[in-house]
Amino acid sequence: MTLLPNQKVKNPAIKPQYRYWTYFVYSLKRIAHFVKIPVSVSSAVYQYMALLSQKKKLKTYKDLWLVEKEGEKYFDINGAKIPDVSSDTAALVTLLSAFEDVFMIPYFYEDNYDRSIVENVDQYLMEGPYGYKDGAFDVTVKKGNVVIDAGAWIGDFSAYAANKGATVYAFEPVKSTYQLLCKTQMLNNIKGGGFILFPKD
Repeated sequence: MTLLPNQKVKNPAIKPQYRYWTYFVYSLKRIAHFVKIPVSVSSAVYQYMALLSQKKKLKTYKDLWLVEKEGEKYFDINGAKIPDVSSDTAALVTLLSAFEDVFMIPYFYEDNYDRSIVENVDQYLMEGPYGYKDGAFDVTVKKGNVVIDAGAWIGDFSAYAANKGATVYAFEPVKSTYQLLCKTQMLNNIKGGGFILFPKD
């Protein structure tokens, strides 16, 4: 069983080996969630997988999305820019956990939230895809929408929505996390859009 069936993946930049690596991470995440493995342990396994991937020349999240421009490193996922949190174990583990919920469909399926795709992908996600489309029923982010991201964390979904042309109101009560959210806002300096932050719930 693979995470993403070959016949539905349209992005030619994605190599099959990343899908298998991602599937391993998801399996680990589910086990860690149910048996309450500490962050440090699951992070060590992530790091081991990254080293194994490098040895076998398989692509990891850093290979695909980490960029450096004008001395600053950040993740760029389809135009949504997120601060590089590689040196922060807890934040990195959370980002790897949150990636597929927010970016699985935009990245691997060209932003197609069709019911058949969502139902297939949803089997493997902790929270589930952030969109759904079935005929006239369409809950996806579009240009001109107003999006409320309550508990925005570092702004991964806010960055995605802002880059789609929505006005985003992002709420984050945790001070240290809010600082990273501010950085995400700066990285996504959207012209003609809005990315408005609130440091409280």
